[in-house]
Amino acid sequence: MKHWVLYLLGLLLVAALGGMPFSGTDVAQLQPVQVVQVARTVDRVVVRTDTDDYGSGATLSGAFEDLKRTTSGKIFLETAEYLLLSAGTEDLIPELTEYLRPGCSVCVVAGEEDLESVAAYLEAHPLLVTLQDCRAEAVELPLLLAYEGRLELVQS
Repeated sequence: MKHWVLYLLGLLLVAALGGMPFSGTDVAQLQPVQVVQVARTVDRVVVRTDTDDYGSGATLSGAFEDLKRTTSGKIFLETAEYLLLSAGTEDLIPELTEYLRPGCSVCVVAGEEDLESVAAYLEAHPLLVTLQDCRAEAVELPLLLAYEGRLELVQS
């Protein structure tokens, strides 16, 4: 008799959980990102990705909200491997840890670059500094020079 009571309780539990409102994410709508670039203009922060998506706002959080709102799919920042900071945005590093994973590699970039080619270049020339390193101690960020369609990484 005890077994029937346990089976009945298990059946009721399964039925109750089956009616719970679980929401999943359609994988086809995910837009994974490999490179994120953060730049600053006079009054805006601009976030660009290697998927040709971008967002801008008065603050970093506003730029990320604009990015998420205007992307055709669901932007997936957890896959970002590289963070490129334009000069003058280094002060945003603590806030960037809210959006990107700690293992994301970081460098300062100078010049105009194609973010897809940057990803390929950095896969062959690994960066030595991560977001976690930046939070733990004062580090010298590597410099990625982009000029005449070429890239050069300078790190100490």
